[in-house]
Amino acid sequence: MPLMLAYLVYIFTLGRPKHPLKKCVAFTRHRLWGLYRNYFPVRLVIPRHVRAKFDPQANYFFIYHPHGIHSFGAIATFSLDFTLSSLLPGITVHAQTLKLNFFIPFWRELHRLCGNGDASAGCIRRTLESGPGESVLLVVGGASESVLASPNTNELRLQNRRGFVKIALQEGSPLVPVYAFGENDVYAIPRVATSAWWRRVEKLFRKATTFGFPLFLGRGWFNYSFGILPHRRPITVVVGEPLLVPKIPQPTAEDLQEWHDKYVTALKRLFDEYRAVYDVESSGLRIH
Repeated sequence: MPLMLAYLVYIFTLGRPKHPLKKCVAFTRHRLWGLYRNYFPVRLVIPRHVRAKFDPQANYFFIYHPHGIHSFGAIATFSLDFTLSSLLPGITVHAQTLKLNFFIPFWRELHRLCGNGDASAGCIRRTLESGPGESVLLVVGGASESVLASPNTNELRLQNRRGFVKIALQEGSPLVPVYAFGENDVYAIPRVATSAWWRRVEKLFRKATTFGFPLFLGRGWFNYSFGILPHRRPITVVVGEPLLVPKIPQPTAEDLQEWHDKYVTALKRLFDEYRAVYDVESSGLRIH
């Protein structure tokens, strides 16, 4: 008990992480995590012509879609480094997550070992400015997008998201669209989750806590119809070409709109190019 109390005090005082954190390669590349990757399985796709456009001296801002229930594809391909470093040598990507995760005992240590950040503007900027190749990944849809996750759908919360564009312009960091085909397929969504009354309850909860509470149905250890484990459905994470942006220390509203539109166009192009290969049965892309 005294040790646990001391640990809790440490978390909220001297133990506050100083971002960016260094990835522990021995941890993120441990073969144990191969079981996690192969469970679905998760596959990372960066075509050769796309890889040729990355410069190990640059700092990239990867934007991941969709959020899904738990962003399993982002964890497998960016937080845990199975193939990313071999496909994009010299580039280290720090996934950004809820700040709350760095105050949960033991759970925070996993995020620290993965070199994750806290998804604040300050943390993202410090990471992008920390050296050649230091890059970030943000699941920009957030909590409000997680409640849209449903099998065979591709609904994004992106229309009113401007913060990531502003940071990219201020830092001159290329924006990289990333789409995970199958991310929304690993959980079923109960009918009650689509009801108007539950949407109102969830919205109030999200407003009070800053994170979502989506309802979902997975599988169990010994059954396939009920449980919290995700279903074993393939997730294919495809990385698009970097969108080069100018460095604008004080971007105007017009600048933000222009480059947001260009990013959305690049994302749609990526989705349309690979949908026929990796997501034939799903609906088209819908952006809210």
